[in-house]
Amino acid sequence: MKRKSIIAAILACAMMLSTLAGCGSSNAGNNSDNPGNNSASTGNLRATTTGKVDNSLTLPLAEAPTTLDPQIHALQAEDTVIYQIYEPLFLEGNDGSLINVLVEDYTVAEDGSSVEFTLKSGVKFHSGDALTAQDVAYSLQRCEFSTLASALNAYATIDIVDDTHFTMNFPYAAEGASFYDLCPYFQAFLIVNQSYCEGVIADYSENLGFNCDGTGAYSFVERANTGDITLTRFADYHGTASIDTVYYKVITGSHEYAFESGDIDFSRYTAITYENIADYENVYAYQQSANNVGFVINNCSANSPLSDIKVREAAARTMNREDIALIASDGGGMVAYNMATPVVNYYADVCNHYEQDLDKANQLMSEAGYSESNKCDLTLICMSDPAWVAACEVLKENLEQSYFTVTIEEIPDTNRYFTLDFDMGFIAIGLTTAFSSYALLFDSASGMNLAGIEGDLATNALDALNNISDEASAHEAMQIVVDTLAYVPMFYTTVFLAYDGDLNCGDFFIGLGGFFVREFSWKA
Repeated sequence: MKRKSIIAAILACAMMLSTLAGCGSSNAGNNSDNPGNNSASTGNLRATTTGKVDNSLTLPLAEAPTTLDPQIHALQAEDTVIYQIYEPLFLEGNDGSLINVLVEDYTVAEDGSSVEFTLKSGVKFHSGDALTAQDVAYSLQRCEFSTLASALNAYATIDIVDDTHFTMNFPYAAEGASFYDLCPYFQAFLIVNQSYCEGVIADYSENLGFNCDGTGAYSFVERANTGDITLTRFADYHGTASIDTVYYKVITGSHEYAFESGDIDFSRYTAITYENIADYENVYAYQQSANNVGFVINNCSANSPLSDIKVREAAARTMNREDIALIASDGGGMVAYNMATPVVNYYADVCNHYEQDLDKANQLMSEAGYSESNKCDLTLICMSDPAWVAACEVLKENLEQSYFTVTIEEIPDTNRYFTLDFDMGFIAIGLTTAFSSYALLFDSASGMNLAGIEGDLATNALDALNNISDEASAHEAMQIVVDTLAYVPMFYTTVFLAYDGDLNCGDFFIGLGGFFVREFSWKA
């Protein structure tokens, strides 16, 4: 098997298709290190929950979870809850280091072709069953259906030694699927209890729904008709946790308003509404960079006018990225000229900016056969997010300064992005901090080639991404990816966070885009 096909396959991780997808931290820490806006005390106090009295925590969900199966789920809201219930063998820290979770230690073969693991002793599932190596093997089997960890199922095998010892083998290590190559996917490899699962589902491929039995700090209690989730602290947890009860509340309206009204203990803000919390004495607020890029997708398939790279470049030459970035990110983003974000390994401003140049745009459109009397009709899709819709209105105005006519269509879900039922799309994505993970956007086999790009441009991009080995090759790949004009970067996201001033919050994990509740605690 060729190296590039291996790499393309293992990079089929899930996209988080939202304005807050793939959030990461460049200044994460607990709230004692992030005083935020509290230096200027005004005496204005935000309403609070009874969390400090009850030793509970109330957090928002953007939508109602439909399952809490750690292998078979798709929503970001589900992922948020699942990581409190289930755990991986280890996590990837913000500095790229590996943090043991369920393993005591491990030894990696020099070439990455095998790893000998020892599980922590005394780890229990919420049902009371002890964690064993057989549970790890069963979980790996179920990863066949995981959008985040299927690469491990495809390119790793397990040999069980005894209940606490096993070896993972990577038979395609020489072709680019070694332990080191697959490491980013281990933190999505969440471990389930085989005996519990087999008592609930007839086949490992079935969805567990809300039947939960993890090793995490919190166990599942119930899902309300509203979609709200209740978790409780696991008394026999192998680590430490402070909060007794966690309430996830589905907030369909403004999370900021819910926070300021005292309905929840934590919220994300936009740059504009972030200013609203500056006057609250009992709130901690801070901002973080995010591993998230907002961009325009150009449909490069044969039935779209954007299959012509001259038309794609003309479209790019009409765009005022500064205006679009400012509006789409609610004033909190940074203009992007690279599909890689500033937290991606080897990031640098090395790509062609395709600056706004209407004369150049008109010249390219003329060469492609368009004119003032023969304009190119485009359908532009975006999710029904007010900021994104407003940004698309600016994008439409920009495009129509040249030989384009644009119809904007707001869509309720992400389905059309995957079926190429559009000419141009506006979206955001967060992948891993390795730029090679972007290969899936050019590989039809991944199911994530949203631009439908094929031919030499796609092949060249895949080759460049699959052969990143150092800074120079990473920069070359960044340039090639941008020059396909299949995806036109618009903005990088900054995340604005606020939480109750009496909370200790813990670290924000880049790879997960969130916190672990086990690290939260109320101040005495």
